[in-house]
Amino acid sequence: MKNLISKILLGSTVLLAACGNPQKANTTQGEPNDAKNQSETISAQDGLSQEAADKTVMFTDFTIKQEDGTEVSLSDYVGKGKYVLVDFWASWCAPCLAEVPNLKSVYEKYKGDNFEILGVAVWDKTKDTKKAIEEHKIPWPQILNAQKIPTDLYGIQGIPHIILFGPDGEIIKRDLRGEAIPKIVEQLVK
Repeated sequence: MKNLISKILLGSTVLLAACGNPQKANTTQGEPNDAKNQSETISAQDGLSQEAADKTVMFTDFTIKQEDGTEVSLSDYVGKGKYVLVDFWASWCAPCLAEVPNLKSVYEKYKGDNFEILGVAVWDKTKDTKKAIEEHKIPWPQILNAQKIPTDLYGIQGIPHIILFGPDGEIIKRDLRGEAIPKIVEQLVK
């Protein structure tokens, strides 16, 4: 199956724009910040780097407290017997919003017993995320206000960053964009 996935993705390499972490962009030299901790977290997560695409790497869970006081975890969706496409995004990120029609098309075609999409709002204000969800009529579940927790954990430097997880929670492919998304989902979700 991994050879099939590799063949699909090799044929669809496209240069696409991404948005960087605004919290890192505002850091100036000499300011106290947690950049040292961020780089340590990222380097400590070598198993979750881009090079891990050819290795069997399971998801790493995180839990985010929502506005209403409930807690939502990645494990509420991933590792439950479905393929799950997780979209790390923000309302202010134009490339993130440009992926919405593509994700909607995949969601409408494949959602069900074998497939789900989950949005994880990072580096964003909850009210702005909710407004974007409403304006763009995004129908899939969301984890709001995740900020930098998942991006640090998964070593994500820019968004959108879309990861496909297998039914058992294995990371199948990272940094999916554009036409690569429907191609890989079509091959795996039958």
